[in-house]
Amino acid sequence: MQLDYIVNIDTKQKIEGEEENLQIITHASFNGNKDDYTIIYTEQNNENGESKTELRCENGEKITVVRFGDEMTTHLILEKGRRHISCHNTPFGTFSMGITALEIDSDMDEKGGTLHFRYATDIENNPLGEIVFDFTLKPKK
Repeated sequence: MQLDYIVNIDTKQKIEGEEENLQIITHASFNGNKDDYTIIYTEQNNENGESKTELRCENGEKITVVRFGDEMTTHLILEKGRRHISCHNTPFGTFSMGITALEIDSDMDEKGGTLHFRYATDIENNPLGEIVFDFTLKPKK
């Protein structure tokens, strides 16, 4: 895997009234075209060690995010207006969470671009909050 890109990831989440913002800048690979692509990146996390994330976009409308880590694994499927069940394996145990995509906006190709998605979360149909991801991908110079 060639890490020929820099990805800037801004995350904003509001869960059970608590707000948190996080920004990650790391190296990434990109494979695909405007509507169907895969971005792979690795990030360091003080709490859970290192994690590798594979984000796939299909038809510019469906996002699949799989994260493998030293202590944590997650699998999200996001399709606007549809609820999917997401599995999370953490040091505290395994749990499932409902994920409903509210927005997906992709403008990405081999020259870089942006990806924005926002989704609502719930556990057993009890709302938890919303999470927003904004990706900016640029080729390394």
